[in-house]
Amino acid sequence: MTIAQHISLLKQRKFLIGAGVSVFCLGMSIFFGSGDLLMSAVMLLLPFLLFFAAWLVVAPQQGIYWALIMGFLSSGLARYMDAPWGLTLDILLFLSTLGWFFKQYRLKDWSAVRNDIMLLALIWMLYIILELVNPEAHSAEAWFYAMRGVGFYQLLSFVLVFTYFRKNADQDRVIRLIIWLSLLGTAWGFRQLLMGVDAAEHHWLYAENHHEEHILHGKLRVFSYYSDAGQFGASQAMVALMCGILALGPFPLRKRIWFAVAALITFLGFAISGTRGALAVPAGGILIFLIASKNFKILAAGLLVIGTAFYVLKFTFAFQGVEQVQRMRTALDPSNPSLLVRLNNQKTFGNYLSSRPMGGGIGTAGFWGARFSPNTLLAKTATDSWYVKIWAETGTVGIALHLFVLGYIMGKGASVIWRLKNQQIRYKAMAMYASIGGVLLSSYGNQVFGQMPTGMIMNVLIPFVFLSPLYEKELERTDKSI
Repeated sequence: MTIAQHISLLKQRKFLIGAGVSVFCLGMSIFFGSGDLLMSAVMLLLPFLLFFAAWLVVAPQQGIYWALIMGFLSSGLARYMDAPWGLTLDILLFLSTLGWFFKQYRLKDWSAVRNDIMLLALIWMLYIILELVNPEAHSAEAWFYAMRGVGFYQLLSFVLVFTYFRKNADQDRVIRLIIWLSLLGTAWGFRQLLMGVDAAEHHWLYAENHHEEHILHGKLRVFSYYSDAGQFGASQAMVALMCGILALGPFPLRKRIWFAVAALITFLGFAISGTRGALAVPAGGILIFLIASKNFKILAAGLLVIGTAFYVLKFTFAFQGVEQVQRMRTALDPSNPSLLVRLNNQKTFGNYLSSRPMGGGIGTAGFWGARFSPNTLLAKTATDSWYVKIWAETGTVGIALHLFVLGYIMGKGASVIWRLKNQQIRYKAMAMYASIGGVLLSSYGNQVFGQMPTGMIMNVLIPFVFLSPLYEKELERTDKSI
């Protein structure tokens, strides 16, 4: 950093401090001069919020850390305090991207985001914006709420990660944060299982009508502080898979033990969620890891293990006394009533979309459709699958573009991994790549990809895979300097 940049940064900090002190004094005067305690409390918090907002603009990379934290916690917080917690991700990522733009505009350096993955994310977001003029769409407000998880968060996250997380230490900090937040989620889940839900969670289950999908045969499907049991199970399975692969890597013994313990704990979290669809995350992810490893002996052994597990679940009644195993077993039953309903719903969508190549519009299906256009066909027909949701809302054109983008990410991701020489970097890349692939496979049965926190984790891990050659070069430079 040059002297001029240091001086500029000091001036910015002095201005922020001055502004914060002024607002704080104003809040204190209101606090002591009026009886409106609520307004006084808001005013007292305002300086800290302004400081935080300014901090994000000055240090944009911090937005990723806080977006991950809120991605994990926002659904749980909403059960205890009625507030638009989901919008905190918009604010965090927008302010951080605003700071990024100011910095890059001053530096005239856009090289970090000039790559094919960013281009595809931008094209996908432009198509989502184009959906605003879809004649079938019913509400611009529905579009705003729904498009965030479909493409907006992804685009802003990609920008920030590709620009600011270009060192191994940055990647390691994010991975540790994801693991710790997941372990906290597991602990919260076991608290629900062993001690029961608290008053706020009980209200969410029964007063807000979530008990039908979370209380089955008198037993709780654990949801922790996540949006629901399905998201809890998928996210836990994703982290368990990633940690399990890292535990096999060429890392120091202490780290490998830590990864193995984290993998076991989060796998138990996945098990107590009772989520059938999330079974595709470890099953498919392991297969993807074995292919990425290009070790065909291990691949053959892995296929044998997966085949054995499939045989036990499909053709035997082993461990039938375990509730979680029972639910996983129903996922493999072709006559399962839930599966038949999903197939019929897909036929309904197919008939509707046959004359609508751009779909029904972003926000017309699923949760947002039920909220903003409840009496329409798309709102009344369950989408279940992430891909069916994208198909229903964006049509044949949209789902084709979406699948092309995801296919390109997986195809080029494998190519990147196969060219890596450093085994530690390679194992980290394979762990993330397998987790991404597992979630994409699981999203066929559930809307996993676009929900938090899994969606935010994906938005960070995808750029990490493509930054792996940069991390490898950093280690090479370090080795040469030593």
